[in-house]
Amino acid sequence: MSGAEQHARASGHARITQIGGDQINYAAGTGPAPGAGLGLPEAPPVLVGREGPTEELLALLADGGPTVAVVSGLAGVGKSALAVATAHRAAELHWFGDRVFFLRLRGYAPGGGVAGPDAVREMLRLLGYRDADVQGSPDTWVALYRARLAEYARAGQRVLIVADDAGEVSQVRALVPAGSVHRLLITSRHRLVAPGFTARHVVLDELAAGPASLLLSAALTEDPRPSREPEAIASVAEQCGRLPLALTVAGALLVGDPGLSVAELAEQLADARTRLAKLDSELDDGVRAAFDLSYARLPEDQARVFRLLTVNPGPDCSMAYASLLTGEEPADLRPKLAALVRASLLAEEPVGSGRWRMHDLVRLYARERGEECAAQDGREAAVDALLEDLLLKAEVMQRALGVDTRREAGPGMPSVDEVIRWLRAERPLLVAAVGFAVEIGRPATALELATLALPFLQIYRYGQDALAVARMALAATDGAESPEERAGRLHALGLAYLAADQPEDGVGPATQALRVFQQLSLRLGEGKTLNTLGSLYSATNRWAEAERALKGALDIFRRLGIQHAEVTVLAGLARLYDQSGRLDEAVAVLRQSVSCMHTLEDRHRVASALDSLAHVLWKAGREEESLSVREEALAIQRELGEHEQEVRTLSALAGSLAEMGRDQDARSRYEEALGAIMEEGNPYAQGEILGNLGLLHRRAGRLDQAREMLERACALLASSGDRRTEAPLAMGLAVTLNALDRHSEAAEAFEHAAELHAGLGDAEGEAMARAAAVELRERAARPRRGWRHR
Repeated sequence: MSGAEQHARASGHARITQIGGDQINYAAGTGPAPGAGLGLPEAPPVLVGREGPTEELLALLADGGPTVAVVSGLAGVGKSALAVATAHRAAELHWFGDRVFFLRLRGYAPGGGVAGPDAVREMLRLLGYRDADVQGSPDTWVALYRARLAEYARAGQRVLIVADDAGEVSQVRALVPAGSVHRLLITSRHRLVAPGFTARHVVLDELAAGPASLLLSAALTEDPRPSREPEAIASVAEQCGRLPLALTVAGALLVGDPGLSVAELAEQLADARTRLAKLDSELDDGVRAAFDLSYARLPEDQARVFRLLTVNPGPDCSMAYASLLTGEEPADLRPKLAALVRASLLAEEPVGSGRWRMHDLVRLYARERGEECAAQDGREAAVDALLEDLLLKAEVMQRALGVDTRREAGPGMPSVDEVIRWLRAERPLLVAAVGFAVEIGRPATALELATLALPFLQIYRYGQDALAVARMALAATDGAESPEERAGRLHALGLAYLAADQPEDGVGPATQALRVFQQLSLRLGEGKTLNTLGSLYSATNRWAEAERALKGALDIFRRLGIQHAEVTVLAGLARLYDQSGRLDEAVAVLRQSVSCMHTLEDRHRVASALDSLAHVLWKAGREEESLSVREEALAIQRELGEHEQEVRTLSALAGSLAEMGRDQDARSRYEEALGAIMEEGNPYAQGEILGNLGLLHRRAGRLDQAREMLERACALLASSGDRRTEAPLAMGLAVTLNALDRHSEAAEAFEHAAELHAGLGDAEGEAMARAAAVELRERAARPRRGWRHR
């Protein structure tokens, strides 16, 4: 500031400042008005489930963080609440004094909200400048704004600007402070990206299940319904997609009707077709209204992709199916999908996978828009293309697996591993497509898909999916099918109950099917159903009935000359003999099965039968013979490239070797299995193998290696949700930490193990773990005895 300017300010005379060729006048005796002070809206009364994002954002606002941070996410996900709450926290820490400013940019309002120059002008008002004080061009306003921030910086005073609801970079570019002292915190539905605009991004997702239920309950203060109906609260939270805006609306509906039970609201929201309407009920700013603003900004080519993706009924959509539905090549399609990701209407999970997921409520909204624009989008053709592709692929996969027949292999046919990978990726889509076909009035397609899908789901133990598909298939024809067809559906339902570990429920449908097949003299159907009944009876320890049914099936298949079916029955008899303690008979039956598969030259099933034989030989105490048979199975699996089965066999071999005390050999086999499973990317199997390796290291006294592997194993198993496998490994980790004198961590690990055992209903395991944790805590609390100084 020049001497003349200093004199003018001190004497109260008019001050004239020249910036960029434009003249800005302050009236005589005035100057900038007093600062606006802390201009934040009130902090949200409840901010649950956002501890991680809050800490992340607070770190960005701290000294040494980036100048610009952007909180982005879906409409209604709580971006503004997070930004405001974090800004309040920064103010409480005295990082910015009273120099915290809040701008509402309304970037998604019709017309685009506050333009960039107007945002700068509004900031000048908040900084204390009157409208009359600011004249000239927008460039002049930016210069004055930056000059004021520079004054604060020179005085060692930091400024925080919260720019809420920006729709595009142009709204906030001029607000970016120079240097590294001040902070600009932006919220936007878009991941704001543009040349020359550098920002750190915090992407906000929907809440986890627990916090979502807590947020809904918090709306009902001094209301008995949350504590009375915790399961219904959780159900409503899921129906709301755990989206804070939707949860707030649901909470308002409950507050507005104290007599409405939470279960009744959950039932009302269960219908996906009317859910959005319910969440907009009597509210001007409901969920659909929020989505409308984001959708209105999409260019038509992106809007069409957004709508057509919902033809896929699965939880996510691969790039291949996205291309099929839209008719666009992947190279042309990906930029449009990426744009939808930036608009927070889509997510690629995991990043780089080419698999695209919509939030549940966004999917419902996109489907509504898609049905409105069905003709112009070519939606019916997309439906045809999807269902035809699934039918073709499922048929090819069934032939490649050799369900009820010999496996087909050769040019154009996928390997068993490729079938498994496809099933693992597209299984949810395949299951959902059966219900989708029923919903759109194509029962024949639904039944064909169900018939092709069920063997996959049963063989690879997706029991609940198999049960869902079997139920949909039974309901698809609404009783209009022939007695033979209905019997087939009932048999499939009984088999699905077996796959879902609900054998008691499966006996009834299978028995009904058997009666029909016998009345119609349909021997093949009778044989299949007797085989299924034998397995159902075995699973409920009804040994005599099981053996009678299985031997009846075996007789039918031998008379019909269907050797593959005969082998299936032999496997069932072997399980029966195994479970009922008749191990020598189980060995004999399995040897018949292996011989039959060799005759049919079905190497895949030879390996499977050998694996079962090795298991029974081990139980019978014929350990070396069991190892030899497993090695034979392993060699075939490697020859066929069946990596998943190879991993299972290696793990079984390692477990046997460990039980025999051959720890070095066991460790070698586990490491082979770990190498193979890391290629397949199965976190559950990887966790189980790492855990077993950790236990071997602990047994050998290599405690540090044991701890490292057990920690990794527990983390992987926790992510897979398998408490039964995680619980003993968590206990092993606790024991290892204790042996390393890391007593505090050991106590925490014992407490975690106790929770896992409690969740499994294992009272003894829980008590043991809790007792160990209590002892360690008490030991740590005792005063240490040492020399007493006089």
